[in-house]
Amino acid sequence: MYLLGFYFLARFSSELPKSNSHGFTLVELMVCLSVSAILLGFALPSVWRWQERARIDSVRQQLFNDLQLARVRALQWGQRLQMSRLTGCSMSHASASATDWSCGWQVSTASGSSGLSQVISTASLDASVQVTFAKNTHFFISAQGDLGTIGDRWTVLSRVEGVNLSRSLCINSAGRIRWVEAASCS
Repeated sequence: MYLLGFYFLARFSSELPKSNSHGFTLVELMVCLSVSAILLGFALPSVWRWQERARIDSVRQQLFNDLQLARVRALQWGQRLQMSRLTGCSMSHASASATDWSCGWQVSTASGSSGLSQVISTASLDASVQVTFAKNTHFFISAQGDLGTIGDRWTVLSRVEGVNLSRSLCINSAGRIRWVEAASCS
């Protein structure tokens, strides 16, 4: 151990002055904060885009589930159902078109000769997502569970500036619902 110098350190270590410095220097702290700020600057747009994608996918899934529920209820009850858009929400614009379903939708029984209908489900949406339907009429589900006509399409878009995300729910020729990650069904 004498050859490695351990004896020297052990013998004279008590005579060396002790340092009272603990922690980081100001320069080390500033370097760490600078690196953290740069990394945050790169990561923040990805996080915003991820959150917006999650919102759009949530609305798409809600619409898909409500269409499937309406199909099942129409088959169970042997009754025609309708899906109607909600109006008058806080994000609806005075110039909103009849194809704008951004407030949400309501599934109910189609009003018959009595004029009464029973509400099955209602979905309200938040302001950051825009939903449009290809037609400006109610969407009807037949008593046999057929969904509308071929080519019906809902498009879910982001309203956030700079985020170009869209999802579409399409009804194909077999009456099945499918979704695509684009604004069109092709």
